[in-house]
Amino acid sequence: MNSNKTIMEHLIAFFSLVPMVLYTIVAILLTIIAAFSVWDALQLIAQMILTRDFTNGLVNVIYALLLTITIIVLFETVTVYFKTKHVEVRALLIAGLTGMVRHVLIYNVSTVDPAVLFGTVALLAVLIAGIVLVKPESLA
Repeated sequence: MNSNKTIMEHLIAFFSLVPMVLYTIVAILLTIIAAFSVWDALQLIAQMILTRDFTNGLVNVIYALLLTITIIVLFETVTVYFKTKHVEVRALLIAGLTGMVRHVLIYNVSTVDPAVLFGTVALLAVLIAGIVLVKPESLA
C-alpha cells in the first residue's frame, strides 16, 4: 500500500511539472515574438517618418503596437501562472479585446458584410462585459 502511494506521489509530481515546462517554453517564445514585434513597430515608425506617409503609417504603427500589447498581456498571464498556478481569465479577456481592436482597425466599414460587423460588435460587447464582471485575482 505504501509503495502505491509513493508511485502516485511521483506521478503527481511529474504531471505537475509538465505544465510548468510547457508554460516556460511559451514564455520564451512570447519573449522572442515580443522583441520582433517591438522591432517591427520601430521599423514602421522609421518608415512613416522617412516616407512622410503619416495617414497610413500611423495606422500601421498603432496596429503593430496593439499586437505588441497583446503579446505582453499573454506573457503576463504566463507570469501570473508561474506565481499562482492559476490562469487569470481577466487578462485573457483583455488580450482578446486588444486583438479585436486591432481587427476593427483594418475594417473598411463600407465593404464589410453587416452580419460580420454585427458579430464583431457583439464579440466586443461580450469581451467588455467579461472584463467588467470578472474580478481581478489577487496575487497572494
